[in-house]
Amino acid sequence: MNKNINSLLPKIWKSPNNEPISCSEKIKILNDNVAEIKRMTDDAIEDAELMGADPKQLIEILKKSLDK
Repeated sequence: MNKNINSLLPKIWKSPNNEPISCSEKIKILNDNVAEIKRMTDDAIEDAELMGADPKQLIEILKKSLDK
């Protein structure tokens, strides 16, 4: 995992009732998922730029998709 991804990851992953998750395998999966999503969104933004689309519009759409 690169430094850019590590800066996004929380120091402690928490459960819905705010308790820390201690299982190292769960933490690894959560961290890997964030890294994969970051790579995918970076690629999508780059594709948008290469195709002449406004990357800000794509970012707004991605944000909306996370809110739903």
